[in-house]
Amino acid sequence: MKRQLKQLALFTCITASAVLGSQNAFAGHGPVQGEGGKGCVEQQKHGAHRDRLRKMAAELGLSDQQKNEAQAIFAAGREKNAPLSASLRHERHELQTLVRSGRADEPAIRAQAAKVAALQADCAVQRGAQARQFVALLTPEQAAKFQTLREARHDGRKGPGRDR
Repeated sequence: MKRQLKQLALFTCITASAVLGSQNAFAGHGPVQGEGGKGCVEQQKHGAHRDRLRKMAAELGLSDQQKNEAQAIFAAGREKNAPLSASLRHERHELQTLVRSGRADEPAIRAQAAKVAALQADCAVQRGAQARQFVALLTPEQAAKFQTLREARHDGRKGPGRDR
């Protein structure tokens, strides 16, 4: 019973974030009033993405037209990738369930891990396509600055003893 309630709560949260995220995406709106100031995890993630885009737009000096085009690219990407992301979450959950069960054999775990890896590859391809679209709308100077910012962000994640 608890598992069904958790699944229902997760489904409700994802559905609400999809509806609210599509309405509020990059519009500068915070969480919906009456929610206690915090939405579900998915909605909070969209807020973080929106804030990062706003910060990146300011750092790159994007024009209003570029901002609108970027918003459209990322909104279309979210919509297109939603089923893929849902499948990836499901397959990751299935993998964790197999691993934690203690009864799964190696071939079953490897098969499930291969499903997860294939979906991760599909997500990477989609992110790459989105990145190409975004970079294509930048001026050469903005694209160079974007690459510099991206590298600095990546280098900042490495930290001591981490080779990402």
